[in-house]
Amino acid sequence: MFCKALALCLLGLLTLSSACYIQNCPIGGKRAVLDMDIRKVGPGSSEHSHPHPSLLPTSFPPLPEQCLPCGPRNKGHCFGPNICCGEELGCYLGTSETLRCQEENFLPTPCESGRKACGSGGSCAAPGICCSTEGCGIDSSCEQDMLLV
Repeated sequence: MFCKALALCLLGLLTLSSACYIQNCPIGGKRAVLDMDIRKVGPGSSEHSHPHPSLLPTSFPPLPEQCLPCGPRNKGHCFGPNICCGEELGCYLGTSETLRCQEENFLPTPCESGRKACGSGGSCAAPGICCSTEGCGIDSSCEQDMLLV
């Protein structure tokens, strides 16, 4: 009886702790529920930067939302549950600035941070820095002028 209860508790914790970042989720996300109202891109951005999924041709998958804003004055975006990076900020790893990134675990659809792919499954997070959900590293392909590509 105790083993069954322990197994159910561990399964419940595993379910709650599995994040859904674009790098490790199936196409379409973990669930079919949309969470567009929860993810706010940040100041100066429009909620309507992507067309509504019903307006897209059925052959294209829905565009992933940008990950939650984080860091000082919300100038960065989450790259993992403990990683917050921004062009002006650099990257914060495991600090109080990354606490908001843990909320991403509870959102039903995948998100995407960074604009240019780099490294092994990562994307450019800040000038010269490539991040994935696992961590960050120096990458010369992520120079300032290349972040917008």
